Amino acid sequence: MNEGFAGIGTSTAKVVEQYYPEEQRIIDDPLAYELLPFWWKVLVRIVFLPGLRSLVLSLRERRMPGSLGSFLCRARFIDDELTRHLKNGAEQVVILGAGFDSRPYRIKGVDRAQVFEIDLPGASRVKRGRVKKVLGAVPENVTLIGMDFEQQCLEDVLQKAGYRETRKTFFIWEGVTQYLTPEAVDNTLRFITQKSVAGSAVVFTWVRRGIIDGTDRPQWLEKFLPLAEKMGSPWLFGLESVELRQFLQERGLRLVEDIGFQEFQKRYLEQTGRKLIIFEGERTTLAEVIA
Repeated sequence: MNEGFAGIGTSTAKVVEQYYPEEQRIIDDPLAYELLPFWWKVLVRIVFLPGLRSLVLSLRERRMPGSLGSFLCRARFIDDELTRHLKNGAEQVVILGAGFDSRPYRIKGVDRAQVFEIDLPGASRVKRGRVKKVLGAVPENVTLIGMDFEQQCLEDVLQKAGYRETRKTFFIWEGVTQYLTPEAVDNTLRFITQKSVAGSAVVFTWVRRGIIDGTDRPQWLEKFLPLAEKMGSPWLFGLESVELRQFLQERGLRLVEDIGFQEFQKRYLEQTGRKLIIFEGERTTLAEVIA
């Protein structure tokens, strides 16, 4: 996965959202812009000038229909679930493929949990620099870790950083699984079930297998995926909803919720009065570790 672009798409989507009135926003993230690398901040300022904003968003939707809506709705769902699990006693938060995620610095109650942000080494270094620049220092309860998911062992990396198997943990895995091999996905989920206590949970996104193998792929992705591969971020892993429950059970997890465009429409878009397309090829799943 290309280290230079880790999490940029989701972060810029959140930046765009802050231009809307508060009552119309799907997600509030005042740190999204501040944590971006300097040149991305400059680019965002230029392309989202009042006269260009509507044109840029329109062109984006034409080239990648539904991507903006998907980024925003899945991020809001994850925010809501993180908040809920912190209230219910989660003592640790592990963010896999953290990118420029600002949740460790803005979600209410997260300062009482130990947070581990894991990403590729280059992305982690950039993130550390941005956090220090914006906040003055990395908070004591946050540990940023550089890791190659295909080459390193998640258990070894986390344990060296102070992860405790006996603590109730909430795992976030947003916008990552499609870039990993099935073996890497399997290993990560098995780590979660084998090295965390019952009641721990994971929220993760995934794309439909038909997109990966090309049997059910939107036309815009036919153009996008070869470009992603050239940039070092090929899409490798996919699932289907009909197999999800069994897939999770075999790995020690219980399906709590599996949501996509229809659920997001009712839960977030109707409440804000927003009319956004949501990419139908991606789902967001919440699962709990079985006792």
